[in-house]
Amino acid sequence: ADYQPKALQKSILDSDYIFQYHLYLIALHRFLQSRLVDYDYEANFGGVYYLYVRGINGQNADSGVFYDRPSLELVENLTGVICGK
Repeated sequence: ADYQPKALQKSILDSDYIFQYHLYLIALHRFLQSRLVDYDYEANFGGVYYLYVRGINGQNADSGVFYDRPSLELVENLTGVICGK
């Protein structure tokens, strides 16, 4: 039960990993904008994964795997706040 989606979401929030991956996402988003001529967030960004290896059991695909794909609107708003754009 410690590695099911709701427990993983709580762990992500309690450990401030959500802050960490949003910072990384902003950096990646800006990098891809500068490097890919036809960069499209919706097409080029698959999401964020955190793997809790102890929770991956080979029987339940959700066990031990946290996934999130923030909206483009959120990414652009965060980018504006952090980067002043």
